[in-house]
Amino acid sequence: MPPTQPSEPTSAWGRKKLHAMREIQRSALDLFDEFGFRNVTVEQVAAASKVSPSSIYRYFSTKEALILWDEHDPKLIELLSQDGETVVSVAEFIELIRAAAPMLVDDLAADEERIRRRMRYVASEPDVRDGLSRQTRELEEVLRHAIAARIGRRADELEIRLLAATLAWGFDAALDHWGSTDFEQPLRYELAYILEALTRSAEAILGFEHSPPS
Repeated sequence: MPPTQPSEPTSAWGRKKLHAMREIQRSALDLFDEFGFRNVTVEQVAAASKVSPSSIYRYFSTKEALILWDEHDPKLIELLSQDGETVVSVAEFIELIRAAAPMLVDDLAADEERIRRRMRYVASEPDVRDGLSRQTRELEEVLRHAIAARIGRRADELEIRLLAATLAWGFDAALDHWGSTDFEQPLRYELAYILEALTRSAEAILGFEHSPPS
């Protein structure tokens, strides 16, 4: 069962919202790069984006989220839960992840410059880093339920919790490492490595039966 390419929003409203959020984030990064994160207000971002401040808060909720918003997170969730009504075996689920990895790498690598700009603020601004931790915890919870539904397991099982945490925080660790090396390697290289490592981790976690001692 080959995975399909993660989809863009199909409704006109969804496409308009995605375009608006991309443009707002681009304007925010431009302002932060020029004047510094702490010196730029949400009102200034709104003016540069030609939207109202209320629109900024409606789309992003916080100033830190202007940097942290990642349009690729929903695509990862979509890939893990495709045809969510159909429960698959662990082996099929692992194969789905492995087959989807090149598409996800292509998608993220095409956005390398914007990810690089965002990661500089994660490294330099404590409030942004704290926001990333909160966002990753939320992603971990969503992944836990998506994975459990996909393979017909309970979301509170230890293996499912461990796998969701490994996926969510593993991406953070990989990008943090990429930034700590001053982005020495192309993002495509780093992503290919981490996705293969995460796939092998999924095989190990789901293939190892957790049972109480007799």
